[in-house]
Amino acid sequence: MMANSELLRPHEVRDAYRLIGDCRDLGHDPALWHRRMFDGVCRLIGVPAATGGEGRWLRPHRPVEAISTFDSGLDARGRRVLMAFMRDLGPAGDPMLSALQQVPGPLVTRTRRQLISDVEYYRSLAFNEYLRQNDADHRLVSVCQVSRDGAVSVIALQRSRGERDFSPREQRLLDFFHGELGRLVRGALVSATEPSPDRLSPRLRQTLGCLLEGDSEKQVAARLGLSHATTHQYVTALYRHFEVQSRAQLLAHIFRRMRGARCPLDATPFRVQPQSRV
Repeated sequence: MMANSELLRPHEVRDAYRLIGDCRDLGHDPALWHRRMFDGVCRLIGVPAATGGEGRWLRPHRPVEAISTFDSGLDARGRRVLMAFMRDLGPAGDPMLSALQQVPGPLVTRTRRQLISDVEYYRSLAFNEYLRQNDADHRLVSVCQVSRDGAVSVIALQRSRGERDFSPREQRLLDFFHGELGRLVRGALVSATEPSPDRLSPRLRQTLGCLLEGDSEKQVAARLGLSHATTHQYVTALYRHFEVQSRAQLLAHIFRRMRGARCPLDATPFRVQPQSRV
């Protein structure tokens, strides 16, 4: 049976959904909605600082790979320490994340003491060289898998030594919030882990630019001076890259990523110059 003190309060659930709504409004830009999310979750749980981001993590077989890193509540020095930690050790060097490697489940939220002992934590290289400089003593980490290919969202909250540890209700609140937010990542919330136009070859970017301007495959072939068979191969490669099954899904994906940014038709990387005729 769960104690009444562990139950989420109505205002906490309401505030969690309000924060998720704020993130949705900024969902076209991973940096914008992550910064809003980390600032908001610090207020939601009541902590001075939070770190985390996105990555790939196929537990338990592969170590975590960081793709993006964000923080809230760190000053300039604290941010430099965080960046040094990510550069020197990476997330796999965090003893909490190492312990989570063997914990199953698409959503896992644990306090430091639920994962490792004080002795192990205070003797770790991560704590003595990095985390202690940011006064990260009590910690609460949540990992949410957001896709089948191992894309994950990570939220790590911290309190200083001498402050109280995280309560079971705070742990449940973060778990609840992260689970609800995770449903939207790579959907309403654009993720740095999902396929991006930035990784396309120049010819595929040209083909995509033509499709964005409304061209059929036949028109793409004429504009780029390609055979119909080659053009179809390029379009198929775009479907494969963006993990879609149709042109409609492809265009929906691209326009969702660029919602609120410059119009894709005016974006230099997608501009297609007409082929000169002899």
